[in-house]
Parts: sequence; C-alpha cells; structure tokens
Amino acid sequence: MQVRAASDTDVDEIIRLKALIMTTSYPFEVDLTSRPDWAPRARAVITEMMADDHHAFFVVDAPGGGLAGCVSASVTLSVPGLDWGPWHASVGDMCTDESHRGQGIGRALMAAVLDWCRAKGAHTVRVQSTPGAITVYERLGFQRRDEELFPTLRMVLT
Repeated sequence: MQVRAASDTDVDEIIRLKALIMTTSYPFEVDLTSRPDWAPRARAVITEMMADDHHAFFVVDAPGGGLAGCVSASVTLSVPGLDWGPWHASVGDMCTDESHRGQGIGRALMAAVLDWCRAKGAHTVRVQSTPGAITVYERLGFQRRDEELFPTLRMVLT
C-alpha cells in the first residue's frame, strides 16, 4: 500500500469518503439528501485547500479504482506559548472505506500526515474524533483530554 498526496482527480472520492464518515460515524443522523448543495460546496473547499500550502490531503488508492482511504491536515500560525511553537496542526477527514478496514490503511495515512505536520513545523496536532475512532487515535499516540483545560466553544456566523 502506498500513501500519496491527493490530486484534483481525487476530489470526488474524498467527498464520497467524507460523506461516509458523516453518515456512518457521526453521533447524530446526517441526511445528505436534505442538503444537495453540500457536495458542490465541499468540492469547492477541498479544491481551494489543495491549492494552499497550509493544507494537505493524503490518500491510498483502492485496488480496481477509487480510494481506500483519505486524511487531511491544516497548519495554522498562532502566538506561541512558553513551551510550544507557533505552528499547530489539525487533522481531519480520516476515513478508510468500509471494505478496506483492518489493513493498516488508517495507520499509514496518519504516519504520512504526521510527517507532513512535522515538516511544516507543527509543534502540536489536534484531531476531533468520532466516538468510534477514539481508541484508534489513542493507539497512535493521541491523548484524550476528558476535561479540556481550554474548552472549545462554537458560534455559527451567518
């Protein structure tokens, strides 16, 4: 199995895998038919991210065509703390197609994306996990923070 950087020709498959994550792994129901605008919006954003040096997508090809898995990462610049640098990474969109699970694809994708994060100078990496994938990330060395020191709050801007 070989992990490679995604290209423009992979966008539709990345969208398919993102839809798989949302419809099978989110802790709430996702009805993509209720939002026919989602896939075109996702396509535009993925394409924009691929053109920006602060974002990356990595994929593994499936035998016979399509993708067996994908992952994305973004690095952002923040004012440094006392013990950590200014570059921080976020990993997302990790998905292995159901028919290819258990073959080490997720581990290979994560190794590639973490190498990319290191090469970009990231000091920390954060991943938001679906409930079923928490143990996968813990086995890869991520630590769960049951009590966030700095809770994440969210506001939707219209």
